[in-house]
This record gives sequence, C-alpha cells and structure tokens, in this order.
Amino acid sequence: MYGYHYTSSSRRHHHSYHCYNPYRRGEYLLYEFNKVKPPIFGGEMKKEEDAKVWLLGMNKFFRFHSYSENTKSKIAIFSIKGKAYIWWEDMKNVKGIREDELTWDEFERLFKNKYLLVRYYDDKDKEFYELQVGSMTNDEYTSRFLELLRYVPYLKEEKTKIQRFISGFPTTYRDQIKFDEAR
Repeated sequence: MYGYHYTSSSRRHHHSYHCYNPYRRGEYLLYEFNKVKPPIFGGEMKKEEDAKVWLLGMNKFFRFHSYSENTKSKIAIFSIKGKAYIWWEDMKNVKGIREDELTWDEFERLFKNKYLLVRYYDDKDKEFYELQVGSMTNDEYTSRFLELLRYVPYLKEEKTKIQRFISGFPTTYRDQIKFDEAR
C-alpha cells in the first residue's frame, strides 16, 4: 500500500491510519503537479515570447514524465490561470471540446492559434535574417542565432545556415572566416 502509515500500538487490533495516499482517486496528478511544479501561464503577456516560453517549459516537463496525451492536456489546462483560463473556458464551450478526449497536440494547436500569432513567427523570422553581431559578444551572438534558428525550420542545409551565421559579422571579419564544406 502507498503513503504513510500510522499504527496505533495502544489498540488491540493495530488499525492502520493513512495520512496521505497520492495514488488514490485521481490525486496522483495533483500530487505530481505540486511536487514538480510545471510552468504556469496567466495570459498576461508582458513580452511576446511569454507564451512560447510556457510552451517550451511544458514540452520540457512532458519529456521528463511519461503521461498520456490526454493527461498532458489536463496538466496544461491546470497550469493556465487568469485570462488564459477564461480564454480556455470560452474556447471549450464555443467549440464543444471535451477535456476527457483532448490531446496535448490539439490543446497546443489551439493555444498557439490564440497566443502565438503568425506575426510572432514572422517577426522572429525577420529578426533571424537581420541578426548582426553589433555590440554582442561572439557567445551572445551564437546563442541568439541558435535561438532564432528554430523559427526558420525550412532552412535545412548546413551550408546555408553557416553562410547566414557568417553574414552577421562585420565585413572586415567575414572575409577572414573560412569554413570547410561537408563532403
């Protein structure tokens, strides 16, 4: 049996008292949720990437745990608060969504449609192509380049990625950088 036990030795038949059993009656998810604390999203986007950061955090959380697709969606719904939860309740009612049948992929798609507009991805795409070293250190430039690279999934060839990376350096440095093409 799971949980903590308290056995009264003063009783003749040694009754077992359960303090808390997180595996009973669906309490396991709440127990896990409180123990690991997945990210929370309130819908108040102070920065454009707040929604993206929440999604990345949830996906990271789900990689660590082996939940069903429906359980993932339930955890995500439990992780939204405030305006985001009001949006979800409205969305659920308007579209007739049954949370018992909802998958994480479907919830993620609806969430992205609401909080990550096409303009967000267009802005990241533009920022990627306009990225310059400027006053950044090489490490900062490399980090920002790799961060923005995920917004241009259509850029497949390594040579093109390397050329774009090099184009962010001042011309005086660009001419000195050489790279070997993969064979």
